[in-house]
Amino acid sequence: MTAGRLILFAMLVLAAWLALFGDKTPSGHDLAEVVAPAAGRDRQAVIDGVLSGQTTSNREVAALIPRRQLIPADDRQDGRHLRDLFPSLSWAASSPMPEGSANPPPPMAPPLAFVYLGKKLEAGQWEVYLGRGDEVFIVREGMSLDGSYRVKSIAPPTLTLIYLPLKQLQTIPIGGSP
Repeated sequence: MTAGRLILFAMLVLAAWLALFGDKTPSGHDLAEVVAPAAGRDRQAVIDGVLSGQTTSNREVAALIPRRQLIPADDRQDGRHLRDLFPSLSWAASSPMPEGSANPPPPMAPPLAFVYLGKKLEAGQWEVYLGRGDEVFIVREGMSLDGSYRVKSIAPPTLTLIYLPLKQLQTIPIGGSP
């Protein structure tokens, strides 16, 4: 056993001994004597005596102030607090739409899945390089992409595509011409 462990063991034994046999509180005293308020002394007179420097050797415990005077009455109406610190929250829509009265929104083209990679001007006609996943497309005006899109125009700074099922125009920014 090392010296450090021996010291810790000795401290443990000492703490156990103090816990079992170390309480030296007298058993015959009544605790009400200590807490009893001082009789016949005015609180203001005690405060004035302390402020003027006149202290007596006889220390007295001042009377306790009732809790009702220290803490104001509970602000309740009908069992609820006036100020709710933790209000309940609802994620429901504030005004639900009637199912049959409103027209559904018109169908929209899906977001473009193509990413602009670059462009080139060759023989007076623009070529744009688009990517989708691992595929690379070289497109010119009038070409079709996957049967869903057709290139309407390439006029830097935009490439305009037509979504064929809905005949909606979508654009891709391709930067200005050099």
